[in-house]
Amino acid sequence: MAEYADPVDPREGLIEYAAFTGLRNNVSPESFSRGDLVTALNVDLDDAGGISRRKGYSAPVAASVDRSLWASGPVCLGVGSNALKLVYPDYTTKTLMSGLTASRALSYAAVGDRVFWSNGVELGCVQNGANRSWGITPPGLPAVSAGPGTLAAGKYQVAVTYLRDDLQESGTGMAVAIELTAVGGLSLSSIPVSTDATITHKIIYAAPVGGEVLYSAGGIANADTTFLIDEVRVNASPLATQFLSPPPAGDYIAYWKGWMLVANGNRLYPSEPYAPELFDLRKSVPFLDSITMLAPLLHKGAGGVWLGTGTQIVFVSGESPEQWVYQPAAEYGVIPGTLAYGDGELIGDASMKGVVVAFFATKQGLCVGLPDGSLVNLTQGKYAYPVQERGAGVVRRHRGIAQFLVTMQGSETAGNVAA
Repeated sequence: MAEYADPVDPREGLIEYAAFTGLRNNVSPESFSRGDLVTALNVDLDDAGGISRRKGYSAPVAASVDRSLWASGPVCLGVGSNALKLVYPDYTTKTLMSGLTASRALSYAAVGDRVFWSNGVELGCVQNGANRSWGITPPGLPAVSAGPGTLAAGKYQVAVTYLRDDLQESGTGMAVAIELTAVGGLSLSSIPVSTDATITHKIIYAAPVGGEVLYSAGGIANADTTFLIDEVRVNASPLATQFLSPPPAGDYIAYWKGWMLVANGNRLYPSEPYAPELFDLRKSVPFLDSITMLAPLLHKGAGGVWLGTGTQIVFVSGESPEQWVYQPAAEYGVIPGTLAYGDGELIGDASMKGVVVAFFATKQGLCVGLPDGSLVNLTQGKYAYPVQERGAGVVRRHRGIAQFLVTMQGSETAGNVAA
């Protein structure tokens, strides 16, 4: 209940309110407590309940970016005129990739000096001030026939991978099987040539007669299309990327404890450990509804990932995808695009100072997700706002006041409000 003083003028019956508790619409105005507000337009409320006029707004920086602005350390990216742009400190820009699908927001995840991005249709990686592919599309199958050599008669397997100029190796699919009916070699022809300018070489792998493990048999330039295997060395490097590929284009991506996570529709794809460009697409995790948020949190080696869908909020924790524990936290959905991070101290708990927490808007209120899996709904008990298709959120400190600001975009359905 708000604090209030004795009537300022007993003859007029005036009351002075010393503190306001904010907007309220879950009960009718005649049932309000003192300090509840029906309308609060362009004002700020401080921690003591004081009310002051909010300052106006301006657009001091344009930078030719109209959506999906993101920054981490020295790297700032955004989208303008459906092009991915690098934003410099003086707000000039460099176009990295044009022709992005209109009206698709980008999701970003930084790993070392690489910034991965995806919008559900296109995806890529920004490194050293340039955009490149996220992962390497595996090569197709070469033609394999009997040739000269000293290999014993029997069954063999052959596979090919691409090698990028940064030594990143692609995955590959099912190996080609061939049976030699006499002593000889394995002659490869029609070896695919990558059209990716960053691919410099190809590595040829083969399994010994009757074997299942493939070993490196040699390397060739990307432009070469033939190779002869006349011996198999079992002490060479084994093939480590078979059945791996780049990820699908994700609506939301995040990096957590060594795994890149890609949400595509209602499926969550984890990368191979500490290999954010290699995925086994057979290992996806299905959810009941489309994923609308990935919010990784890490505190003192523990934590988890807050995962939102259109109908629920789940906290995922564990040391690896095989050990993940799925903890349902709420049976209502997250509004896409509203995720923002802030200091735990901002929610009024001094013990959370320095702990990063996740703020996001849901269909039943503004929420905070903590690294221990606790979910706090900040507004459900007092205020229901209109729910729209997507939004944007930012946490800021303004004139000493901590604020989580959310804007909404898209159509509303009659009666479609958080409650």
